[in-house]
Amino acid sequence: MFARGMSVERTNEHQFIVAIERLSAVLRSLQWNAAYAEGLYPIQLQVLMLCAARRGQALTPTSLAAELNVTAPTMSDTLAALERKGFIERKPNPEDRRGVVVLLTPHGERVLERIRAWDTPLRNALERMPLPQRELGYEALLQLLKQLYQLGVITMPRMCLTCRWLRYDERSVTTPYFCQLLNLELAPLDLRVECPEHEHVES
Repeated sequence: MFARGMSVERTNEHQFIVAIERLSAVLRSLQWNAAYAEGLYPIQLQVLMLCAARRGQALTPTSLAAELNVTAPTMSDTLAALERKGFIERKPNPEDRRGVVVLLTPHGERVLERIRAWDTPLRNALERMPLPQRELGYEALLQLLKQLYQLGVITMPRMCLTCRWLRYDERSVTTPYFCQLLNLELAPLDLRVECPEHEHVES
């Protein structure tokens, strides 16, 4: 029974958000428990994961703070703690000698590899879903991230849907996605959330 004055569309949006919130709670619990087992706080784990995802790029304390939406002092304390534990190292920024870049150490990579097993229950659940459902769900999540970026809620995601190289053709008989950089068709589940070759599409 709908509340008086509540449209079906509004109800559907609300339920969609509730479902995402429930899923997020499960993910946080699994991930944070794995992090705590290694003596890490959630923000520290986020830094390690971002350093791993952006390997080869000059990640500065300022860019990390902006990406993770925390203050500069919070990021400074986080990096100091990770450095004391031997998970990261800070080296001079080759593009700005007055600054530093943050890099994972071999010890940090090993710890992160152990923590990555946190998503095993989620992977098991996804494997039980038919492929078409997984593809539709993934595309919906990517579109939601793209919309949040366009609304200015999140920083620019380095994913295929915001990349100048991606072409979309719904008339294609195989897959509507094509990467011009790789000259390759992409199935929905091939689309990346984090791509090192990403180039922002010009509006």
